[in-house]
Amino acid sequence: VNTLEAGSLPARVKETPLMEKTVGPSLGERNRTDGMRAAVIAFVAVVIMVAGYYLFAGVVADVALMLNLLFTLAVMAMLEATFTLPGIAGVMLTVGMAVDANVLINERMREERERGVSLKKSVKAGYDRAFSAILDSNLTTLLTCVILGYVGSEEVKGFALTLGFGIATSMFTALVVTRLIFDTLISAGWIKSLPMLKLMGV
Repeated sequence: VNTLEAGSLPARVKETPLMEKTVGPSLGERNRTDGMRAAVIAFVAVVIMVAGYYLFAGVVADVALMLNLLFTLAVMAMLEATFTLPGIAGVMLTVGMAVDANVLINERMREERERGVSLKKSVKAGYDRAFSAILDSNLTTLLTCVILGYVGSEEVKGFALTLGFGIATSMFTALVVTRLIFDTLISAGWIKSLPMLKLMGV
């Protein structure tokens, strides 16, 4: 400590360094490209699985997912936020949370239909019964995002920021957009039933 606090000392660096190490931009570019490819593959896989299992209700959920992704990217573009690998991870976790909300809603609607409730009432009851679970999970995730953004490093803050935007938009798309689609189509008489696959019984 005394030596460090003494100020500048007579010293000379060797003219020929022992080792040189250089990291070029190609490494970061490759990581970003691989990350984007993984994100696209994951998103497409989720879209296919949701549509394949929940059929028409899954297609409606996929519309909400795509709008959610669009809104999240639009908010990031508006704020001129940098899209990094943690940001990509935040977007993918957002997709998972949005799927979770739609799965809860669809399963509640299925339960109501199995009890013999009419289609219109089953849609209303499905959203009403799933709302508390969706709100609870999304609020706890938002709280986590706030804490990560406050105490985390720059990379973690980027993840928290992207995930926070995504959670806010996913609640809107899952609870408002999909319900609007169902209500409009049912009122117009375009859908009479909501068939879904069922891998597990009671």
